Amino acid sequence: MRYPAVAGAFYERSKEGLLRQIRECYTHPLGPGRVPSVRAGERRILGLVVPHAGYVYSGPVAAHAYAALAADGWPSSFVILGPNHHGAGAPLAVTNHDWQTPLGIAHVDPDVYAGLAKPPLEDDIRSHRDEHSIEVQLPFLQQLKDDPRFVPICMAFQ
Repeated sequence: MRYPAVAGAFYERSKEGLLRQIRECYTHPLGPGRVPSVRAGERRILGLVVPHAGYVYSGPVAAHAYAALAADGWPSSFVILGPNHHGAGAPLAVTNHDWQTPLGIAHVDPDVYAGLAKPPLEDDIRSHRDEHSIEVQLPFLQQLKDDPRFVPICMAFQ
């Protein structure tokens, strides 16, 4: 299990506080204006570029990305790429550890993981342990829909 590294710093530590904070990101004057509902049907979005700072700094911008995703539909899995700000671990690191957030456990998709866990990617939890860039994406996904499946990839060299 990969436990939260930045809960209470980059986003609220409690479930109730975090859900409120995410709602405020959507309804903020710089946000999309409302909390979205996930639409069913065919999807067009192939990827998103989402900021990874603390929610107080970038949450409303992230909310725009996730509102677009919700309007477009819900994929079966997400591959989340994030920079490695600490330099620990492998240069291109994937992990099959599930991630805990204040909103519950976000599960790694084992099938997608199996397809990606090959060179040049290395399975290395050290790269992910203290890194926030992927962690801050998960509560937005969890707020939109229960049990989002994902695979995290941490990149030391960008």
